[in-house]
Amino acid sequence: MSILEVCDLTMQFGGLTAVGRFGLTLNEGDIVGLIGPNGAGKTTVFNCLTGMYAPTSGEIYLSGKRVDGLRPYQITQLGMARTFQNIRLFKDLTAFDNIRIAFHHQVRYHLPSAILRLPRFGREERAVLEKTEELLEIFGLYDQRNELASSLPYGEQRQLEIARALAANPRVLLLDEPAAGMNPHETQELTKLIEWVKNKFALTVFLIEHDMRLVMGLCQRILVLDYGITIAEGTPAEIQSNRAVVEAYLGEEAL
Repeated sequence: MSILEVCDLTMQFGGLTAVGRFGLTLNEGDIVGLIGPNGAGKTTVFNCLTGMYAPTSGEIYLSGKRVDGLRPYQITQLGMARTFQNIRLFKDLTAFDNIRIAFHHQVRYHLPSAILRLPRFGREERAVLEKTEELLEIFGLYDQRNELASSLPYGEQRQLEIARALAANPRVLLLDEPAAGMNPHETQELTKLIEWVKNKFALTVFLIEHDMRLVMGLCQRILVLDYGITIAEGTPAEIQSNRAVVEAYLGEEAL
């Protein structure tokens, strides 16, 4: 069943077309990769999907609802969350508070309930604390829960960012270069983590990544962008043997 539909998505900046007529269909449970050279338009696609950019033209549907033109928080509330190529944690907050703050849009109590400490406020706050602790435990960060995000090692910051995205209770998770800056062992562990998280939380995953071992080992389907245009789409085996992809990006050694 389709959960995300992108039709003829185009993003122009003045006279420059960063993305041209991009199309995508994600079905529930998919793990799909988006690859291409630096500057190919991959992050621009993510920014359009999540409301950071308003597309010049095209349509985006999330669970059947048109979302292009909505603001980022509205799209998050409808079930799509993301991480960023450059980690964007609240670095002066603890690991615990970075996750807890992401639950904010799910609470249903109002300001008077919080001021007066009414029962509903107490129940929902306890639920948020429990869910925050659960995510910290899942990602192996519980012992670091009171440490500032800025003090965590790089790999743990990446994990914390994914955990924070999951706190938004998404159905579609967008990962922008999750393995950036990781060594081969960390990348291998991340690959296992993404697969496990996808199954645990019943997610559909769309990711940008330059590490071909992660992409080829994890993704069921891959799209390739070059100068904003989709030049190929297929299984990992099909992408590896596609001459246009090899010439644009992968290199002859991929054949």
